[in-house]
Amino acid sequence: MNRVLILIFLIFAAHSEIKFDGNVGVEEWANADKHTIDYEIAPSYNTAAEHLTESFITHDEKYIYVAFKVYGNKEFIRANIRSRDGIAYQNDHVVVGIDTFGDGRYYIGFGVNPLGSIYDFKETATSGDPDRNYNVEFDAYANLTEYGYQAEIRIPFTSLNFPEAFSQKWKIAFYRKLYNRDNEAQYLSHKIIEGAGCVICQSDIFYELSGIKKKTKKRLIPSVTANSFEEGAEDNVLRSGEINGDFGIGGEYEFGGNTFEFTYNPDFSQVEADENQIDINSTTALRLQERRIFFNEGKDFLSSSLSSVYTRAINDPEYAFKIYNRGDEHSYFFLSAEDQNTPMIVPGVQRSYSGLLGQSQANIFSYNYNITNGQNIGFLATNRAFDDGGNGLLYSMNGSFILDDKYSLRFELAKSDTEEPISDAIATEDETDDYTYRLDGEKFSGYGGIFGLRRATENWTTNYFVATKSPEFRTDLGFTTENDWLKHELSQSYKYRSTGMVREANFTLQKSIIKTYDDLLLDHETTFRTRAELDNQISFNFSWDNSHKASFEGTPFKDIKDYNLGMGYNPSERFYTRLNYSWGDSIARNVDQPTVGERNNYSIYFSYSWTDKFRTQYNYRKNTLTYKDTGEEIFSGYLTSIKGTYQFNKDSFFRVVREYNDFNKDSYTQALFQWQPNSATIFYFGGTLNQKDIEGTWEREGSQIYMKLQYLFNFD
Repeated sequence: MNRVLILIFLIFAAHSEIKFDGNVGVEEWANADKHTIDYEIAPSYNTAAEHLTESFITHDEKYIYVAFKVYGNKEFIRANIRSRDGIAYQNDHVVVGIDTFGDGRYYIGFGVNPLGSIYDFKETATSGDPDRNYNVEFDAYANLTEYGYQAEIRIPFTSLNFPEAFSQKWKIAFYRKLYNRDNEAQYLSHKIIEGAGCVICQSDIFYELSGIKKKTKKRLIPSVTANSFEEGAEDNVLRSGEINGDFGIGGEYEFGGNTFEFTYNPDFSQVEADENQIDINSTTALRLQERRIFFNEGKDFLSSSLSSVYTRAINDPEYAFKIYNRGDEHSYFFLSAEDQNTPMIVPGVQRSYSGLLGQSQANIFSYNYNITNGQNIGFLATNRAFDDGGNGLLYSMNGSFILDDKYSLRFELAKSDTEEPISDAIATEDETDDYTYRLDGEKFSGYGGIFGLRRATENWTTNYFVATKSPEFRTDLGFTTENDWLKHELSQSYKYRSTGMVREANFTLQKSIIKTYDDLLLDHETTFRTRAELDNQISFNFSWDNSHKASFEGTPFKDIKDYNLGMGYNPSERFYTRLNYSWGDSIARNVDQPTVGERNNYSIYFSYSWTDKFRTQYNYRKNTLTYKDTGEEIFSGYLTSIKGTYQFNKDSFFRVVREYNDFNKDSYTQALFQWQPNSATIFYFGGTLNQKDIEGTWEREGSQIYMKLQYLFNFD
């Protein structure tokens, strides 16, 4: 009788469903694949992990389930309630990385902290850096326990791309970040070899599945927006004018291994404002981060060492669609968009020119052949055709190869063909011997290229690369702010690891030479950089830079020395601060006669969490440049911002931001409520007030009240 009861129990346990609640029960996870996270990879290198971390993985017809039982001293656990993607830093968390093709091209990471806040990312073998703007559907729960914490992650199969085969073999990696005695440590489920390429490539954990059916992804994402904008008035009261409403729709559909996405009349306004950048001494356009969901999906297809694609060059599309396919060996991507307000960057020698044109058609095509373990060779083509005439065409070949456990190389070769539109959007009389920078219908072709070789061991890393962009090279859908240069760069780095007071230290010596195609020396530079992570979450960084010989727009300079010193302190999950001071020489570019001035810049940032839900942040940056002989200011000003956020839960928050730009005497105030239960559904309501300080009086330049509701209808 007892044997029968035991058998019945075992049968029941074997078929026990996962109760997705953050509690890792013994019975429900009894038949899951079990692994432990055994190795500390930072600050130590492939040593035994001090604390136990158990991981489990299983699946049913709809979902992949992953669970963690995380052991350690509860006193040192750091966790806050954060919005999506807000826990990667300063929080304990666990991550599962999934490479569904098992070939190392890319993997998707799904993470959760001890309070259930989540983040996800995509990392490609060629980039080596996680793209945290990447979002897919998944959810997680977590709970604190007597031994530490436990967590469960649920990932729909529709959030993953995988081969259409009866038998599947996915490569898996498990990761844990923790604060042990207030010091950060990182654990991994496998050992790593620094020079052997991507992290996921080196994993020896596989999860085998059979008979899973790849469901057709069918989604609609309608959106409704409303805003009311009013320009300046004599008082400074936030008010609304006429209400403007709009409707847009997007969607996603899978067929035959292909994914089709579209958007019509999208609202791409960003409630996350771009970080203020000090550009008063800059002569080139500033690069902004891409946060728009539509353009982030598939961004790995568009990776380019020459910045041949910059999706924010598609500014305000009336419509856009893309189709892509990730095969076992062959992958392709195509995007087309009708841009209503087209930004244009015309590069020059150490300077760029920009303007806003009318409508244009943008097309991007990419093809990649996967060799193995993150190695690939690819082709990229872009075209921008302006409605009023003119177009820009670019096509390139690129590749990335891992030669052995130490050596890797990459290359990219590109050619551009340009027929300028005729427009007064760029009003300049600057020109070269061969062409003008204004848009006057000229035709020309240019070339760009890069070749890089890397050697990496446990402690030493050597990098060499040569790169160039010819005087006629353009990337109308990319981000080329300067051309007519050839650069050689060689660097040698050393990494020191310890469990003592200095837990990690990096030292880098770098040499570079940049010349024009006419053999004019632009820069001959030596740089030394070091960064140290100390006990108790204290960090220091120092850099020294010496331009032995340099020139700016024909004016030569010698021995331009620059120094930078920074310190960070992160004693708990509640408080973080960073101080930075830089000084030395800097070329004053935006003056009648370029000269070397004396630079003094400093910044301070701190963040304090009053509770698990309420946080304040403060940032202050001041930049000053003076003439060396007279001490007269060339420019001086500061940027400051203060932000307060109340996080109701991981899906919703209320935030108030106040920013001030002393250079322009502009201020920006925003109040915002946001609810985002998944990657595509979002509701926000808020208002902004823009003011200008005119002789000590605040005058309102404009105010706005806005609302957006976007909802994901999932028909999977």
